[in-house]
Amino acid sequence: MKILFITSSTTTHGGGSKSFLQMLRGLLSYGIEPLVVVPNDKGLYHVLQQEGISCMSLRHPYRMSVYPSTSTWRDKTLFIPKLIYSLLINNLATIQLIKIAKRFRPDIIHTNVSVTAIGYYVARKLKIPHIWHVREYADLDFNFHYYPCKRIQQKRYKRPNSYTICITKNIQAHHQLHDWDNSTVIYNGIFSQKELFYHKNKKPYFLFAGRIEKAKGILPLIDAYATYCKQTQSPLPLHIAGSGMPAYEKLVKEKINEYGIADNVVFLGMRDDILSLYREARAIVVPSISEGFGRITAEAMFSGCLVIGNNTAGTKEQFDIGKQLNGDEIAYRYDTNEQLVQHLLDVTHTSFDLLEPMVLRGQKTASLLYSTEQHVKYVHEFYKVVASHSKYKTKSGL
Repeated sequence: MKILFITSSTTTHGGGSKSFLQMLRGLLSYGIEPLVVVPNDKGLYHVLQQEGISCMSLRHPYRMSVYPSTSTWRDKTLFIPKLIYSLLINNLATIQLIKIAKRFRPDIIHTNVSVTAIGYYVARKLKIPHIWHVREYADLDFNFHYYPCKRIQQKRYKRPNSYTICITKNIQAHHQLHDWDNSTVIYNGIFSQKELFYHKNKKPYFLFAGRIEKAKGILPLIDAYATYCKQTQSPLPLHIAGSGMPAYEKLVKEKINEYGIADNVVFLGMRDDILSLYREARAIVVPSISEGFGRITAEAMFSGCLVIGNNTAGTKEQFDIGKQLNGDEIAYRYDTNEQLVQHLLDVTHTSFDLLEPMVLRGQKTASLLYSTEQHVKYVHEFYKVVASHSKYKTKSGL
């Protein structure tokens, strides 16, 4: 089966890119013949080339099919020029992609996210089945707004020959796809079952991992951590693994300095050894406001790390399913910053022997639901049915 993949970016650190690579590597073992189209020849492009996977970057570096940001005065001033440029460049990229698709003759076009539409346009033009991999709420998590509007985007999902893979039930419901036959839920594949790892020799620090931005909830975490530091004589340091826009990082550091906790917070930057950080941390805090799936949560649980997570969106869905499977909580969940402070205190002052059962329940849940083997199996099954133009229903990957 020949699949034409469309990615929205070439970053190798984003959750969408990581999940895509895991999926693609697994699909190769099923005999899939892929061609991956990327917007430029950086990052992911080089990884694919090194692994011998066919890939192309277009002459016109296409953009996401969303409205430009209006978060600053400069953004607002340049809104119209940016929108016109985005529409123009995407139109040129679509024309080039049509030529590529005619040569490659794919059975399916699979777009890795919901915010890039050029693959959909090409699929309609050439009457090829198209799959949207809906990994995001768009509005709630990234403040993206579909062009020309959300209502039309939802109509695109339900057009003939259009299919969706949603990464959680909550995202599926958010896009009003929960009662649509051509939509399925397949949870992300995180690691192979062979990569399960656990040891109880933890180091005394809390971990935050991810982009340093508003959506990831780092400022509320800093507020809670400052309160925690005041309530214990032996606070564990907070290690922050990630990066963000310089202006926002500056805002976070200013807040830390205002609280007088700079000696307790360690900025690690983007890390390639994130697995070792998971495995060694006393606990990871996931304060994201509206996480689509919560890859960090799943990675941490897979790695035998205790999770303290905001009880919202994809994070909550993982916790709820884990509790159903195990009959007990798999992580410390919180709804308020006061609860987060109490969890930080409890984890600090509780013997790890008493925390270990929760850690192992979390790892069991991750291994059952988020293995790459299971993820790839479900995606391949979906491909077979899409290619035959049959309606497909799944039990949400469970």
